[in-house]
Amino acid sequence: MSLLKNGLFNTLLASSPLREIQQKPLCKKLNQISSKEIFTSSNFQSIEIFKTNLYKKKVIFFPGWLGHKDSKYLIPLAHLLHTNNFDIIRIHPVDHGNTEHLNKDFFRATDIQTLIEAVKFIGNKYQDSEIHLIGFSLGGNISLRISTFDSIDFLKSTIVLSPVIDPEISMLTMDNTAWILKKYFVDKWRRSLRRKIRLHNIANAEEALKYKSLEEMTEFFTKNFSPHNNVKELFSGYAITQNTLNQIKHNTIIYSSIDDPCVPIGPLQELVQTDYVKFKLQQYGGHCGFIDDFKFSSSVYDEIVSKLDKDRI
Repeated sequence: MSLLKNGLFNTLLASSPLREIQQKPLCKKLNQISSKEIFTSSNFQSIEIFKTNLYKKKVIFFPGWLGHKDSKYLIPLAHLLHTNNFDIIRIHPVDHGNTEHLNKDFFRATDIQTLIEAVKFIGNKYQDSEIHLIGFSLGGNISLRISTFDSIDFLKSTIVLSPVIDPEISMLTMDNTAWILKKYFVDKWRRSLRRKIRLHNIANAEEALKYKSLEEMTEFFTKNFSPHNNVKELFSGYAITQNTLNQIKHNTIIYSSIDDPCVPIGPLQELVQTDYVKFKLQQYGGHCGFIDDFKFSSSVYDEIVSKLDKDRI
């Protein structure tokens, strides 16, 4: 369908109320059989982990930036995998999923120590299980970086969808591609900030609420609430480089679409595949969309389930 071959439309449809209606029963079912656990790391950050525990095969999910366990792009893939006898483990990074109350510190993409420890914790808990990792957007970026650690040697595979490769280029693209994308991400950040400021009485963060672009907000937080000297240093701290990919020693697939309006394909195309990391570039699909029709079918999601189920990563 021609509309779905428009990257912006596919992206917006992926997070639309229509899709929410379609997947509400899937979401409800998965949440009914999931238990919640608060995990606290060695640096005293606390995060939520939601998990089912029925099968020997497990899939850990990381949502996109300020996404959550019920994000509309995550639930359909989680549901498909669960119906194929995979347990679903969904992790909320700091400030994700309305968890601003758990930590006074703000979420920073450069600081993934808590998430590394959470994945290690899951690996230790299910030592006799087959464990996979799936991440979307910034969660895909985080999944790739976690996959480089020698201590995470138990992962059977990592699959990422629309991962942020060059954070600076992605930020500028979201600010400048379409007003609706910019508004969506700025409003999302402001909502989280208001909760954080109210819950922890962080008055000196209120200035950020007046900014109208991701670039301005990022510069403010880098200067006032991060250990980084400037935004260049911040972005280089979590960019995906060739060295990142070279360190991954288990089967990994990167799905990205050429028409992604949030994460341009260029930075990924500058990298090269390795023996373990393969690229599956899609002509269409937008950002975390990959929707084929108005029934919300996704051949990419079907392919992922088939690959994991038949162990053909």
